Amino acid sequence: MTRMTFSSGSAESSSCRLGAWRWLAIVLAFGALYVFTAQRDVSWQDSGIFQWRVVTGDYAGTLGLALAHPLFIAGGRGLLWLGGPERLPFLLNALAGMGMAVAIGNVAAVGTRLSGRRWAGVLVATMLGLSHTVWWLATIAETYAWSLAGLTTELYLLLLLWRRPRWPLLLGLALVSGLGLCVHNFALLPLPIYIIVAVVLIIRRRLPGWSLPAAAGAYLLGAGLYLTILAHQAVLTGEPWGTMVSALVGHYGAEVANVAGASSHWKENALLSAMNFLNPLWILAILGWARFRRRLGMGLAVMLGAITLIEAAFYLRYPVPDQFTFILPTLAMVALAAAVGLETLARRGRTWRAVAYGACGLALLVQPIAYAAAPAVARRFAGPPPKRQPFRDEWRYWLVPWKHNEISAQQFAEETLRSAEPNAVVLLDSTALYPCLLKQRMTGLRGDVQISPPPETSSEKIPTGQPVLPVQ
Repeated sequence: MTRMTFSSGSAESSSCRLGAWRWLAIVLAFGALYVFTAQRDVSWQDSGIFQWRVVTGDYAGTLGLALAHPLFIAGGRGLLWLGGPERLPFLLNALAGMGMAVAIGNVAAVGTRLSGRRWAGVLVATMLGLSHTVWWLATIAETYAWSLAGLTTELYLLLLLWRRPRWPLLLGLALVSGLGLCVHNFALLPLPIYIIVAVVLIIRRRLPGWSLPAAAGAYLLGAGLYLTILAHQAVLTGEPWGTMVSALVGHYGAEVANVAGASSHWKENALLSAMNFLNPLWILAILGWARFRRRLGMGLAVMLGAITLIEAAFYLRYPVPDQFTFILPTLAMVALAAAVGLETLARRGRTWRAVAYGACGLALLVQPIAYAAAPAVARRFAGPPPKRQPFRDEWRYWLVPWKHNEISAQQFAEETLRSAEPNAVVLLDSTALYPCLLKQRMTGLRGDVQISPPPETSSEKIPTGQPVLPVQ
């Protein structure tokens, strides 16, 4: 089996490990950053839906089983028990931040293994952790963060499995992948690669044949919560096929199957996606991919390349309003390639090493400064954005990742409840509906007011919010 090798002059070998204490230090550092900058109260859009579902104990949701994310809801229920409904919105936002911190620690660990250099793994992980979408999704209640934590754990196990095949590693990989399915359907994307790797190792007699059915059992165990909900829904509705479709695509089958159409908000999403590359990660990744086969061996290069292509293809052709959020797994794969590229560049000599250090260090300063300045720059050159939600500055909301001082949803909910007539019925779409429901439940404010979606809107697919930036 081909394994990654380095010349005798390399200070660290392919067996280089990050170490548990370094991993923990990275997780705690980014966890502190994300929790400190997490939104403090109720949230707009999908985050508000998650907060409401946790409070009400809704494990299935109403947008199709593909959007159930029951393990995230279960984690939130634990926080609800610990902190009560008043603290739940912030605690759930912080839970997402801790998931992202685990993902960043994992990227550092995998990057170290791939490059053979601890500093390369840590540096690319740090740049990734300060990237726009990563930080943005680490401050509000979303499932993407823990989904990325699962993916990066899977990649670490996959790397160990390929280099030193052992059946416990395969079972661990299958278990984590199954748990990932309970968090987000993202977990299905790399699953075919894992299955192919297991079959190849069994054919080569590097793993016992019984390990494949054992891995299937581990996967079913990990996915048990989600599969239980599916089974219950199938029995309840008497439509097993419809339940399966709901589990795979929810109410977004056309978007999932899309191969040609572009999002109507592609310009806004392109801008938000581009903000992740105010660093040299993409340049280093290109260099890393060019050296993948030589540095990692054919098998590992093909595996990581295939997963990267799958994740990138899904993101690029998924025409939803908040498309930029789906770039997250692709960013992680770019960072891993960048670790190889960074080490390759540094090996070219002292000058190139200084250039690499300087560019990465500069990026760590530039990224947060650019985010802070982005709203003012946008107003200067594009004017004020359209006022989509009361109290919400669209430039600040979408361009600045930290949310600890972003209170527009809280202001809107409190003002809406206070200003409503006695016994009024307030009709809101899902962007604004759940902050009001949450604030009413949390504080008891204006219990006489009924808050509902518009009657002409299906309860199964209420329109969600989207980035609205005046990009011409």
